[in-house]
Amino acid sequence: MLNSPLRLSLAAVALVATTLQAAAYDRTVRIHNDTGLTLVKFQSTNSGASRWGRDVMGASTLASGGAMKLHFDNAYGYCVFDFKAVFADGTVLQKANVNVCETGDYYYTE
Repeated sequence: MLNSPLRLSLAAVALVATTLQAAAYDRTVRIHNDTGLTLVKFQSTNSGASRWGRDVMGASTLASGGAMKLHFDNAYGYCVFDFKAVFADGTVLQKANVNVCETGDYYYTE
């Protein structure tokens, strides 16, 4: 049986290894707009959060056929996010549980 200090040290090493592994993920996702509509607002949040993050579009828009790169790096190492896209005609598309550590491209389509 391991003594308490050694057990705590092994737990700390495991925590650091897990944190470093999460930090190593590429959380860059290219958002593609193939809807025929102009994307005017895009928000995301880590899945399970109670509020949406800020609109990353600002005064910009993304025409149909266009794409934009977004970086989802954060201090907490989250990989799973919810997306919310708002289009010029008022259409709102939401997608829950997008794993940005495994997804390089995300497509909004007609």
